[in-house]
Amino acid sequence: MRVLLIALQQTTEGPASPEEQARWTELGAPMRTARLEEDHALALASAMRDGGRLAPMLLCAKNSRLHRRAAALNLPTLAAGGPVEFMRLWLWQRRHKHLLVQTFGECSMAAGRRVLAMRAPQSTLLSHAFLLRAPHAEACAGKGMLAAHKILCGSNHVRERIAKACGHDQAESPWRGPKNRQLPLAGHVLSHVAPGMNLEGYTPAPEWAAAQAEASDHATSGTPGGNQRFIFCMGDALTPRSGVHVLIRAMAAMWQRRDLPRWEVRAAGGGPRFTEVLEEAESLGVHSRLCLLNEQHLPPLLQDCHAWIAPGSAPDELPETFGAGLAAHLPVICGQGDLHTERLVAAPAAACMFEENNPQSLAEAMINTMTNEGLRRSLVQAGEALRPALGLDAFADAVCSRHEAWCQELGWLEKNAHASGNHKTTN
Repeated sequence: MRVLLIALQQTTEGPASPEEQARWTELGAPMRTARLEEDHALALASAMRDGGRLAPMLLCAKNSRLHRRAAALNLPTLAAGGPVEFMRLWLWQRRHKHLLVQTFGECSMAAGRRVLAMRAPQSTLLSHAFLLRAPHAEACAGKGMLAAHKILCGSNHVRERIAKACGHDQAESPWRGPKNRQLPLAGHVLSHVAPGMNLEGYTPAPEWAAAQAEASDHATSGTPGGNQRFIFCMGDALTPRSGVHVLIRAMAAMWQRRDLPRWEVRAAGGGPRFTEVLEEAESLGVHSRLCLLNEQHLPPLLQDCHAWIAPGSAPDELPETFGAGLAAHLPVICGQGDLHTERLVAAPAAACMFEENNPQSLAEAMINTMTNEGLRRSLVQAGEALRPALGLDAFADAVCSRHEAWCQELGWLEKNAHASGNHKTTN
């Protein structure tokens, strides 16, 4: 069964430039969202190529970053560009009786609808995927969205925004698309699939208790734990709604406690708020306990940390902003926001949660985590239930399962056919 994956993002290499950072809004960074969509399209194409009954073709912008990455992995690709590229796409799609089209992001919706228009009625299943952010309201009510048979949403927030913008009740199938494009598919049009993160390089971080025991032999003062510091860490610290201001005020509350081990906070990530964050830390007298880092490769950074904090409230938070601590087997502290609660449904005890936007509640959670070895170990142990679903592979497996189920329901894929790594189409 052939699947056309459409991802037309145009991203740059490396961290966001100062010009990109200056364009950040409270809705998040478009460049970061585009990179995440690229990563997921690439992971899905790789998973389909390497096993199962779905054969991928990746349509991406000509000479884009994604195009180069796909070519390096020898993935089957088509370029989107001028008339020649359009003719190649048209000739390719003609060879397949049935086709599943999966788009990624708002920038790919129109291309998905164009492919649908090329095809014979009821021969094509069009699905859109929005992993971090819903499209703008105009796009939600546009022809590209209304032509879709299925829509994959990365969070409840995305699903609710799409349903609201289209003026439909989620309990019902929001739309059927043009009458001659209707497919006899059961279930809701809006479907939930959580995005994943790149797990490469993550290994279990050393426990604080072991580090503390080693440092006690070389203690030079009467401070509990000698000179060894308990290190809290967070990511995306300088982005809108990251929660870093709540964290700094929580640090000010902890600063007054003299019975605690030595501690510090390392805040990684780029963004436009370095000056205001540093000024607040200085005004509250905790700047000596705060290390503001730029964009960092998180796996090696977390090897020196003892707890991971996700204090933000952004509904379009990147998966690693919460999941990096779980991936490194660290105790996780997070706010009681909707997104974090959603991520913890399978294991509510996998994080020490505090009242969102409440510095005193965060300070209490940090103190309890730092001073209670049993709590730290129970958090890490509970996190085992969430780790298998963290990665890009888990996302790809979930989407492939959805695709196969849809195609079986339509009779395009035999239900009892044996899975094969050769990806032979059934058309």
